[in-house]
Amino acid sequence: MADRHLRARDGGRGWLVSTPESPGGGPAATRLPLRTCVGCRRRRPRPDLVRLVAGVAGAVILDIPARAPGRGAYLCRDSGVACLRAAQRRRSLSRSLRVRENDIDPETLGPQLRELAEEDSPSPP
Repeated sequence: MADRHLRARDGGRGWLVSTPESPGGGPAATRLPLRTCVGCRRRRPRPDLVRLVAGVAGAVILDIPARAPGRGAYLCRDSGVACLRAAQRRRSLSRSLRVRENDIDPETLGPQLRELAEEDSPSPP
């Protein structure tokens, strides 16, 4: 029964994720930060997105652990390639990272995003 309401909306401030039990015996909730995908503009919890960052050489790279310094932008983890195309079409990725369009290499990022989406998707039984 407790698993039925795993996520509950928290008034626009973030997602509340219920944990089985808190040390005090009652249900506990943890707040996850929300981020916006620059491709589809959906607001999602940060673990559902993948961070891209402008690297040292100026090229845009994936930041899987989301710990790299500098300006970052987020794409949906499950539909990353489609969101990358949408972000390039609208120029929102280059604008949010403050880089030129030629610094974004879709031939490199596309396969990496596709591989990441395949890792996260459950394999058929």
